[in-house]
Amino acid sequence: MNKFLDGLASLRSPFNVLMVFFTSVIIWLLETGKYWFVMHAFNFQVSFFALMLMNGIVNLATTIPSAPGYIGTFDAPGIAVLTAYGVDQATAAGYTLTLHVALWLPITLLGAYFMAREGLKWSDNLREEAEK
Repeated sequence: MNKFLDGLASLRSPFNVLMVFFTSVIIWLLETGKYWFVMHAFNFQVSFFALMLMNGIVNLATTIPSAPGYIGTFDAPGIAVLTAYGVDQATAAGYTLTLHVALWLPITLLGAYFMAREGLKWSDNLREEAEK
């Protein structure tokens, strides 16, 4: 609780609030850009706004407790948004699953690389958690 409140204290400065807002907008636009690039591998077109809406909805849906990698909580809302914009169900499913892998795999591989570089082992981490 104290760490959470300490984090909120940093938002007392208008400059910090502005920087958080600006950084968030940039990150969301870059992520939506990836949605747009992946869309070009498929036989459909929706507006950038539709992809931004999809981005927001699937990211909010991933806050729901789910399986590792947000399986289901990412995919179902993504497919629903695209079908609402007139994309065929099968195409929407294929796109959403491909996008999910394109978003998940690079960061997961990067994390595995840094774990290996630091000499960390997954079994060591699990053992430490079990001992707590």
